[in-house]
Amino acid sequence: MYRFFLLILLFGVSTSVLAGYPTSFSNAKSKAEKGVYFDKHITFYCGCDYVFDDLKDRDGDGNTHETMIYPENCGYTARNPITKKGEANARVSRIEWEHIVPAHVIGGHLDEWKNKRNYPECKKPNGKYISGRDCAYKLNPAFKKGHDDMNNLTPAVGELNGDRSNFSFAVIQGEPRAYGKCDFEIDFDKDVAEPPDSVKGDIARTYFHMIKTHGAQISSDELILYLFWDRLDPVDEWECLRNSRIEEEQGVGNSFVNKSCNL
Repeated sequence: MYRFFLLILLFGVSTSVLAGYPTSFSNAKSKAEKGVYFDKHITFYCGCDYVFDDLKDRDGDGNTHETMIYPENCGYTARNPITKKGEANARVSRIEWEHIVPAHVIGGHLDEWKNKRNYPECKKPNGKYISGRDCAYKLNPAFKKGHDDMNNLTPAVGELNGDRSNFSFAVIQGEPRAYGKCDFEIDFDKDVAEPPDSVKGDIARTYFHMIKTHGAQISSDELILYLFWDRLDPVDEWECLRNSRIEEEQGVGNSFVNKSCNL
């Protein structure tokens, strides 16, 4: 069944650029903040409250235009509260825009990513090269579009975003907790992460969208898992509203969400 489903997904790959589509990753984040999450200040994985602008200057650094997470409201505990330099880990208290489907899954197979030294446009004035990811973003319009697709972006605790990195999602036996009450586990030995059940369907449908629309590449085992997660966690009211807002902002929503929203 998964092979048939994968063919359906890949058949619909599109690289067209629509009016209103984000012009950059910064623009995508700005559009997401102002047009999608302006009244939904809860992190995706852990359900932590946050604000986009720390007007109360909670951390006392004088910056009132930075995001601020309130971990006490969700029971989030930092895995690394202090950095190797002995400083407070700033990523614990700030929002970062997580790619649910890692950029590597979208474009890691591209020649611009793998062989950046073959592209003079990716060479810096000092003779060094920008990263393979940045090279692909600069030179490959299809990857740029996939990278900036707001359907794949969600606000997450910065530390969690960094720890998850580009790991695949999977089921982790025993569910060892490293983030307090946040139901998110990472196996750093196997490079996999497991999110809470409440968002597993959201993740699955995002993967389906990124495969269909941007040619993201995953294994058959992952696809089977996501087909199960899609049934485990059906589309809810917020996912429908989020999708309609994204479609309005960038002209491209997630068809795998649309079909359950009576849109």
